[in-house]
Amino acid sequence: MARAAKAGDSKPSGTRRESPAASSGPSTVLEWLSQPLQQPSTLYWLNGSEDYLREQVQRKLRKEILDEGFADFNHQVLRLAASTRPSTLLDALSELPMMTERRLLELQNVHELSAKVADDLCKMLQNEALHPGLVVALSGENPKTKSGLWEHLRQKASLLACDLEARQKSDFVDYCCRQHQLDLSREQQQAISERTAGSLRLITSAVERLATFAGDSHQVSNADLDQLVHDSAEVQTWKLTAAIGEANTRKAYALLERLLKQEAAQSLLSYLNSYLLGLVQVYQLRPRLKTAAAIAKELPRRSEFQIKKSLEELGSWNESDLGNAFERLARADYRIKTGSDPLLVMQLLILQLCHRAGARR
Repeated sequence: MARAAKAGDSKPSGTRRESPAASSGPSTVLEWLSQPLQQPSTLYWLNGSEDYLREQVQRKLRKEILDEGFADFNHQVLRLAASTRPSTLLDALSELPMMTERRLLELQNVHELSAKVADDLCKMLQNEALHPGLVVALSGENPKTKSGLWEHLRQKASLLACDLEARQKSDFVDYCCRQHQLDLSREQQQAISERTAGSLRLITSAVERLATFAGDSHQVSNADLDQLVHDSAEVQTWKLTAAIGEANTRKAYALLERLLKQEAAQSLLSYLNSYLLGLVQVYQLRPRLKTAAAIAKELPRRSEFQIKKSLEELGSWNESDLGNAFERLARADYRIKTGSDPLLVMQLLILQLCHRAGARR
């Protein structure tokens, strides 16, 4: 395949466009996804923790940049690593578009590059000899190395932050509804967000299911929504731990039976272990740190809301209850692994956790 001119060669015809700074584009990635790609940038930077959003961005770039008939010739994906060599990057950046004006190069896991190779990549991206029709989309987590590459991306790339805060999950439901021409009320959209635990994949699946059911009417009743969109396993496990916190055995049993049809008992034990560990962490920090906000700073993986919930639940747990709970969890794990009926073992465990001493005061 033809190569672009390299250092010392004559430059290809045409002037390479400068990518706009991040602030000049749509304010959110959802807005970017909703709008047609009128004039592609030459450089995109996809960061953030939502893999599903990143996949949607990549899908749109492929669809709108590549000529369908020649996509296989003009699209390359490189998954980078610490062992990636500069020559590999140079070869990929030097490829010329074939039979069309544009070529798309996706550089994934850019954060894995060593500092030296990241600096080399930065110099390559600034090379005016690169073909003006080359579009480069870099993606990855926050950088692990210090390199001028990240400053270059901040200044020159179109930044697409593939991340949503909890309060923005409802915006994603609205975006999906508009994409599928589904007219739902705010209350219905909120119900979808809650029942899917904010999972973007589950939200998309739920909206597609409802849109298919609605057909030309573009609407569904609350009863239809209840029939078609159920609580995800994650939401049900949250409700299970809440029922245990409330010492509500009957409610916990009902949730347990539904969950065991979707999840392995070992998975539920793992979740219960995480739940109890969270209670212990808050229990230990509570005497020293008086507010949920202060405790949340010590436990960065837990939100202030989760800390407040744990503080409320600790009113019905004492130190002995927490110690006994871990012992009972270990016994349940052993019984299931040695052939006991998972439902009976889990029911006994739930009974023991709900009938703890602290809850009987």
